[in-house]
Amino acid sequence: MRRSPGSRDRTASQLGEFALIARLTRLVPSAGRGVSTGIGDDTAVLSFPGRALATCDAQVEGVHFRLDLSTPSDVGWRALAINLSDIAAMGGTPRYALVSVLVPQGVRLRDVEGIYRGLGDAARAYGVVVAGGNVSGTAGPLVLDITVLGDVERALTRAGARPGDGVWVTGAVGKARAGLFLATRPRLRVPGGRALRGAYRRPTPRLAAGVALAASSAVTAAIDISDGTAGDLVHILEASNVGVRLELGRLPMARGLAEAAGAAGADPYAWALGGGEDFELLFTSRPRFEASAASIARAADVPLTRIGEITSRREGRWLVGLDGRRTPLAPAGWDHLRVQAAAARELRHHALSDRRHAPSGKDTHADSTRALDRGV
Repeated sequence: MRRSPGSRDRTASQLGEFALIARLTRLVPSAGRGVSTGIGDDTAVLSFPGRALATCDAQVEGVHFRLDLSTPSDVGWRALAINLSDIAAMGGTPRYALVSVLVPQGVRLRDVEGIYRGLGDAARAYGVVVAGGNVSGTAGPLVLDITVLGDVERALTRAGARPGDGVWVTGAVGKARAGLFLATRPRLRVPGGRALRGAYRRPTPRLAAGVALAASSAVTAAIDISDGTAGDLVHILEASNVGVRLELGRLPMARGLAEAAGAAGADPYAWALGGGEDFELLFTSRPRFEASAASIARAADVPLTRIGEITSRREGRWLVGLDGRRTPLAPAGWDHLRVQAAAARELRHHALSDRRHAPSGKDTHADSTRALDRGV
């Protein structure tokens, strides 16, 4: 986190809690339909047109984000977008956000305001009202903790997949992992590099797709890809008690992914399966969905790709390689608790590298690099 070098850069703590709240409130949409009472009272008073949805996610500096890889505005956008992706996976519509920020001593006011500007941009883009929250000091790193509330008519869950269903995904996978690698190598140029970096820094929650999928009775289960394509697919398999045949060659790969992975000395398919944080929707559907897939894709403005088939549990869980050979599907992906030590090691590694020399094109500590900027 960038700290104030002197009096030229005012810190958030110098401003004080209530003055800071007043400034941050002006940066986000804080009033709107359904909000009877918002920021400024003990609680928000809210109404919902349908069954309520609730999700939350914490973003911790040094674990989920670094401000030498993203702007403060990017951090704010991303923190809200990943919560909106959970709402999208359920087929819901986001309505309100509650935002808490823990601010260490010495953090620049303009950085905190930048985070809220990005958060406000995302809120306005997707029709979300910031209805409350909290500001507190901390002796630890900067933390942004967001709860999003929404509603849904027909909720998609992880538990509805059945043998014979197709396995589908929106958009492309592996792009955020490539974008993170490119963010650590700003001089590296690959085709589509700007879009890849953008996919990592400012992900797009597939809200329109989620609503359209929930409206189709052919769709049986869904999840958003936060932990990785393989890992999140296993979550559906476990919840539904089924098997799968996932075809590696069908995975939709973003432009420039192969080149970025090549520069890292990595397998692009490993990034597509386990990179995570793409925040695409992974879903299953009955065979009749195929007939409506193209029209739903047009309505949601995102490609839909069939990447496999659900089987019975006893038939196993298989990854079919490019050569047609089957291997057991391993749930490669993100585990918050297991990567914290790796994240700390990588922070030290990058701090030393930044002081000693410019970044190279080699991807060292690939797994722990991913640990720096991840979130569910």
